[in-house]
Amino acid sequence: MFSKLKNIFSQNLVLSIALIITLLVYFKFLFFGHISWDDPEMVFKNKFVRSFDIKGLFSNHFVGNYIPVTMLAHAIAWLFFENNDGAYHLVNILFHLLNGVLVYQLGKHLFKNDLVINLGAILFLLHPMQIESVGWISELKNVLSTTFYLAGTLSYINYATSSKKKDYILCLFFFILGCLSKPSVVIFPIVLICLDILLNKKLSVKFILDKIPFLLLALLFGIINIKTQTADQFINHSHEFPIYQRIGFAGFALLKYLILFLVPVNLSVIYPYPSINISVFVIGFFLFAFILVLVFLFIKQKKFESFFVILFIVLNLILVLQLLPFGEVLYADRYMYIPIIGFAWLLGLLLSKLKIPVSALSFVLILLFSVFSFTRANAWKSALNLYEDIDKKYPNQFIVLNSAGVENMFLNNDNKALEYLNKAVAVAPLNYKGFYNRGLLYLKNNKPEEAIKSFNQVLELYDYSKAYVGRATAYYMLQDFPKAINDANYVLKTEQNNTRAHFVLGNCYNDLNRLQDAMSEYNKCIELDKDEADFYFKRGIVNGKKQNFNACIKDIDICLKLKSDYYEAYYWRGVAKVNLKQNACDDFKIAAQKNYEPAIAAFNKFCQ
Repeated sequence: MFSKLKNIFSQNLVLSIALIITLLVYFKFLFFGHISWDDPEMVFKNKFVRSFDIKGLFSNHFVGNYIPVTMLAHAIAWLFFENNDGAYHLVNILFHLLNGVLVYQLGKHLFKNDLVINLGAILFLLHPMQIESVGWISELKNVLSTTFYLAGTLSYINYATSSKKKDYILCLFFFILGCLSKPSVVIFPIVLICLDILLNKKLSVKFILDKIPFLLLALLFGIINIKTQTADQFINHSHEFPIYQRIGFAGFALLKYLILFLVPVNLSVIYPYPSINISVFVIGFFLFAFILVLVFLFIKQKKFESFFVILFIVLNLILVLQLLPFGEVLYADRYMYIPIIGFAWLLGLLLSKLKIPVSALSFVLILLFSVFSFTRANAWKSALNLYEDIDKKYPNQFIVLNSAGVENMFLNNDNKALEYLNKAVAVAPLNYKGFYNRGLLYLKNNKPEEAIKSFNQVLELYDYSKAYVGRATAYYMLQDFPKAINDANYVLKTEQNNTRAHFVLGNCYNDLNRLQDAMSEYNKCIELDKDEADFYFKRGIVNGKKQNFNACIKDIDICLKLKSDYYEAYYWRGVAKVNLKQNACDDFKIAAQKNYEPAIAAFNKFCQ
């Protein structure tokens, strides 16, 4: 066994060393947390993941994507690791290592040039632009879909050389899994047509007919993706420039990808759109024209390897070049996860003309890019680290300022949070999200009047249901029950299952001593979300008011199981126990130790 492993290692020395170094570079991620962009919605607060609800995973879309296979992978990870951040990072890392092996195997099937083969694997594994896809837990969709993409490509090569139907079916199966992992895999059939030209030095009708099932599935998944992106408001109409400008921007983005590949410095999760000026569009159009000329020349000169590599790069980027505008950025590191393979192959083809020793160059590149990646990984230590890193490189970006404000709010750095959110609304006064989050911060700091002002600013810009719920909460804090009830009911007219609106109503009815109405609202809250401690606590209070102390204790037991440091709940459980003539001293003591004054008074009265 050991000798067999030794032979594999020695026969694939460059790949083996690259895999080991990659593991060492990414090892620190096992001690990093998750970030507040997408990770909570995708995993840590996703009720379908946490409950392993397969039907829910396959019948819903998440953060603008229909990706049930990826969500199933998250759910399986949750079964074993629950909220262990390091474990989710490990899953991404292991798939990335597997993908590195697949890239190496793909290179061996396509090229007879060791430098091209080695560079494809080395730069795929160790280029610092890959940190974003591997280090961001939510980007499992990127890493996992690439596994199926590469496995499907290898299966197709087997089919193309042997004509075995099982390889064709296997390729189709991997394609479907890839599309169900990330919709961008829909480009795969076009890549296969280019692959046919590389393998057979020509294009025939048979190649096109073979792709019909793939193309039909690609059309289906493409339509689904557009619908989910639209439903989750990821189709960005603020970037819906005239088509000639979009083409210019797309060419400019291609150039930026090339530059960042060759000189990976000042990498960022956010790259702002360039200014709209003639030079940007000239550069963009020129690059597209240059690519077309290259492709024509490669075909004419029968340089099929170069032809395939150029089209592999362009095709795997075409869907993210903002020709159909979505998201907030023109280009991003994560979009390079697959295209970087093509860039690496292209670099290998160019460098191979210099007759540089393959092993020496391979090891130099492993060392160089491992240092780049190890350094880049530090930015991902925490969400706040990441946002501050972006802010240093590209200051005054709304999405960063807003996110940094929210993250500081979660970390109870409220003064810093307010500073960021004030900057956010100053640089983007027409973006309602900054005002909304500032309103939440004011609520957190018990400033309902200021919160109402911020929520009003939201509603002047956009009829946002969460702002109505936030304002209802502020009115409740001011004991202005009619206005709180009015805002909550306004939301429930169109969103009958809005949990927070029901909760505000329950709180208002509770304070107004309309106990049956309050009970109905809290029951609805719990029906919609069984994992929120506040709902059980408040229902427990209503049960206590109705003299149903056993039900009160049962609810508060659940509350404390969900949130063990809910010290006010210990006090109220103690009160219920006193009414049932049970020993309440332990509960009063726990709450009193946290300086909860009613608990101190109760402990002194009943337990001295």
